[in-house]
Amino acid sequence: MAEQARRMRRAGRCLIYVAAAGYGKSTTLETLCADGAGTYWTAEALLARPYRDPRTAGARVVVDDLCALPGPAQRQLARDLAELPAEVELWLAARRPLDPGFYSALPGTAVERGAADLALSLDQVARVLREEHGIVDAEPAVRVYDVTAGWPALVQFAGEALGRHGVGSEELLAALTEPGTPAASWIGEQVLAEQPEDAAVLMDAAVTLGPLPEALCIGLADAGLLDTGVPAGPLQSLRWLRRAGLLVAGAGGAPRLVPAVSAVLGQRRRAGCAGTGVRSDAFVDFAAGWYSGNGHPLAAAALLHRAGRPAQCAAVLAEHGDRMLAAGGGEQVVRLLRAIPDAERSFAVRLVHGDALRMTGDAAGALRVFAPLLEDPARCGDAGLRWRAAMVHYMRGEYATALELCTPPADAGRTVDDVLLLACRAGALMMLGRSADSAAVAADALRCADGGGDDRAKAAAHIAAALGAVGARRDEHLAAALEAAQRAGDVVTVVRVLVNRAEGLIRDARYPEALRVAARAVATAEHSCPPGLLVAALSNAGDALLRLGRYDEAERHFERVVAVSHRAGLSRAASGLWGIAEVRRQLGRREQSRTAFEEAVEAARAVDDTQVLVPALAGLTRVLLDGPDPDLAAARRAAEEAERAAPRILLPLALVAAGWVAFAEGVLPVAQQRAAAAVTAARASRRADCLANALELVAAVGTDTGGAVAALREAEAIWRAAGALPAADRALVLLGRVPGADGAQRSAAKAAARRLMDLGVPAIDGTRLPASEDGSTPVRMRVLGGFEVFVDGRPVPLPAWRSRQARSLVKILVARRGRPVARLELRELLWPDDEPHRTAHRLSVLLSVVRTVLDPARRWPTDHHVRADLAGISLDPGHVAVDVEELLSDAAHAALLIRTGDRAHAREVLVELDELYRGDAFSDEPYEQWADGLREEARAVWLRALRDLAGLSRAAGDLDQAVTYLVRLLAIDAYDETVHRNLVEVLVRAGRHGEARRAFDRWCQAMRSIDAPVPTARVLAGRA
Repeated sequence: MAEQARRMRRAGRCLIYVAAAGYGKSTTLETLCADGAGTYWTAEALLARPYRDPRTAGARVVVDDLCALPGPAQRQLARDLAELPAEVELWLAARRPLDPGFYSALPGTAVERGAADLALSLDQVARVLREEHGIVDAEPAVRVYDVTAGWPALVQFAGEALGRHGVGSEELLAALTEPGTPAASWIGEQVLAEQPEDAAVLMDAAVTLGPLPEALCIGLADAGLLDTGVPAGPLQSLRWLRRAGLLVAGAGGAPRLVPAVSAVLGQRRRAGCAGTGVRSDAFVDFAAGWYSGNGHPLAAAALLHRAGRPAQCAAVLAEHGDRMLAAGGGEQVVRLLRAIPDAERSFAVRLVHGDALRMTGDAAGALRVFAPLLEDPARCGDAGLRWRAAMVHYMRGEYATALELCTPPADAGRTVDDVLLLACRAGALMMLGRSADSAAVAADALRCADGGGDDRAKAAAHIAAALGAVGARRDEHLAAALEAAQRAGDVVTVVRVLVNRAEGLIRDARYPEALRVAARAVATAEHSCPPGLLVAALSNAGDALLRLGRYDEAERHFERVVAVSHRAGLSRAASGLWGIAEVRRQLGRREQSRTAFEEAVEAARAVDDTQVLVPALAGLTRVLLDGPDPDLAAARRAAEEAERAAPRILLPLALVAAGWVAFAEGVLPVAQQRAAAAVTAARASRRADCLANALELVAAVGTDTGGAVAALREAEAIWRAAGALPAADRALVLLGRVPGADGAQRSAAKAAARRLMDLGVPAIDGTRLPASEDGSTPVRMRVLGGFEVFVDGRPVPLPAWRSRQARSLVKILVARRGRPVARLELRELLWPDDEPHRTAHRLSVLLSVVRTVLDPARRWPTDHHVRADLAGISLDPGHVAVDVEELLSDAAHAALLIRTGDRAHAREVLVELDELYRGDAFSDEPYEQWADGLREEARAVWLRALRDLAGLSRAAGDLDQAVTYLVRLLAIDAYDETVHRNLVEVLVRAGRHGEARRAFDRWCQAMRSIDAPVPTARVLAGRA
């Protein structure tokens, strides 16, 4: 809002919102006056009192529903507003055209904002459905956006229909627009009834026509076939409807009615309530001819269909079908073909029909159309038939079948279909890992395309050639393909180019640019392309978002990949499953990630998709190695399969996975060999992302500290240049863990760790990041020395829990360390004296209470902190900081530092660990067996830390500090002979002989009390 105000002040004093009802004008204006900084008027109020008010000076005047004023009153209002002080801002709104004299009387230059500025984007529609209607699936948002064009009020109606009434997305348009429904009534009363008569005439024509280019409207008016009753002809009405938001940009940019409005008008026409009925033959002939001759063949076919002329419709489909499909008209073509009798379906029409079914995701239907043609000896060798049928199998991930169909005949020529067949063959070969064969076939396709001169063929051939090219050569092929596709008006091929371009940018680790290209591909593919292309575009966008650390958005894109694949019957869900798994891996959801990776591997194996299989196996390997109980055998099997399946370009991923397995197994030479090979392979294939991953492995397995630092610095530079800031921060954290890291590196590592935790990343390479006390983790729990929960830095008061069992539930979940606890077990622990079948509802209530306590503002999804699924209930360790988990993580890190010789850093970590241990875990639940395991583990870790601190202090010459730790240990366990001996030795070494004698006497007394051997006095002389 502030930005709009700044723009208004730059452009003039007055801003006018002009749009139909329901676009949010009144809400916007009321918000301006919410802080008392302005005066809000309605037209009714303006008619009842003077316009000028001294209280408005120096602030703003807001006038809503201007169109309710008659023309003279509008002009008078403009003159009165012009007399206000120059510093007063003027914000106005109208839902119908204003009197022309109004604008000329306004002060300065008026800035107008229309429906296009107020409509919701697809992302905003998805957010409204998710936050206000509880619809988390992304697919309904696309359907709602299609039907409403982002009209805010219609989006709300759609959300209510989907959420409250359980309407499926495919039935949404009918549910919104059937007579008597709330949305249909609102459209009739608040929208259609408000439009001027000339606009109503044009809308009625639009229901028959479809797209409404200005030139068509002028042509119809000049021919006497369209009379809106205004001197300026239909253009004035057309432009008004666009400003008001009833006409929106359709395919090719031509305006069309918002589908929900068009459907209501159609219902009224069929009911005889409005409209002029069926148009004249002259009207249909003129419009169909204009459409066909001016680049709108699909609109021509649709108009002929509505006019009941199937033979003419079929003729247009046969002549222009490929062009219609290339422009993204697959769904409309399928609907039109349903009304074409078999007798009117020529071979060309059948090819268009099968291709249209493929593009709409009906692979089975497309094969049913193509099967009899492929069995016909007179037709089966037709190149156009074979590449179209092959593309169906390609879309389903059946690359071997597609390759068989794309075998070129011996007498292959240079027709467009011949080139498209070769291009499809090259793609199938590449997906099967036969990159050299693919490059040879793509070269043949290029030679044929250059000889033929057809832009569609050139685009396909250059895309095929780009599959096996790298670097600048690949970019050249894609640029040539894009130019050819744009010249041909082939929207589908444009998206294919964008998809390939985005994939190349991801391989080159240019993630921000990749996201921009992928987002453009998704936006176009939503409405114009086969579902297979939409899946590819969504996968690319999700991959780029993942690398950029936008994890929630990435997961939504990957979930849509799975949903679209399943809905369309495609075998393309593997890439979405991989993406979901990788998001969850980075967010520390180990079990969920493992399950998704295993599903991705299975899906990729089923269709022999090595492009997904290898990354999925590599990711599964890392998940199996992370955590307290790594599954080395399963990890080794996954890495070995990845290495066997990997084509050259993916070999670095497999080698890195194998290196991590060898490292976990303790076979350091093999790990180092795999790391070096991965670096070499990544540099050879020019995969910057794979190179950075390989360098991280080099740093982990190398024995040279300087080499590790250099490798991590190079990895960090690669990630930062790529825009992958989470990965760059991961490299910084790893740099801070390198033995001998200086203060600056450790400080940078801590800052990077905080940034990663803000993103929800809890661990790196299985080691948890240290949660800070500065509130960066919204939910923190303390169980050491007593149970306490902090939300946004403030302790949760006892009354907020509502019952003791709610706190106990959280404690039990903490004690299980993120592992699911079965509901029956929880009920027995919480209510041991009640029958389990009587406590199920109580557990649900407790779960709701806990979630409310941890997220009182409801900022996160329901399962953000506490997950509940078929396996049971668990605490999400990626979203909750628990002090005992930090203690165990710090202990493991310190042990690693001691093993690697970084004693100074280890001592720092152990000091922080000692400060963190405020008492035994669950000290307020001393008799609960569920707490014993974690309590004893934490206590043992702390005691080990004190022993290590004593030893490190002694080795560093800090004898006084060593004495302090040893005395503390004896206060905990007075019979620890090793500690007694160490204390006496340290005191002797420090020259504190009196204290040494007293310590020796206490040692002897302790040993006698338990009938243990008494030490000799030689220790007092410094001899064991």
